[in-house]
Amino acid sequence: MKRFLDTSVLVESCLSQSPKFAAADALVNQPDVCTSAHALAETYATLSGDPRLRVNPADAARMVEDLAEALSVRALVAADYRQSIASAPGQGIRGGMIYDALHAQTARLCGCAEVQTLNVAHFKLVAPDLTVRGL
Repeated sequence: MKRFLDTSVLVESCLSQSPKFAAADALVNQPDVCTSAHALAETYATLSGDPRLRVNPADAARMVEDLAEALSVRALVAADYRQSIASAPGQGIRGGMIYDALHAQTARLCGCAEVQTLNVAHFKLVAPDLTVRGL
């Protein structure tokens, strides 16, 4: 079964001191796991921008590159964005939840049946057709 890993899981897989590191790292290293190009950018933003993490930007970039090599990465095209945005109001999606909806659409396009995330409630709303599992 193919799994999609969202940004929250990718970030945890880079933080060896995190209590969720082992589980996240194990997921990253499984076969048939994918993520979105957008999740890689969000991971870099979180790692390099959150002052609590104190990750040097160059180190964050290397971590993201390692993730990109380990995972199947898919980018949406403009039509995917337009369709997701157009359908968002009817699904009750507003604000930043659009990003989770875009991740869910990427998961569908990758043929994933499951999404792994720390944001279970958000993904259950934006992806009722997918199995959503917490880390």
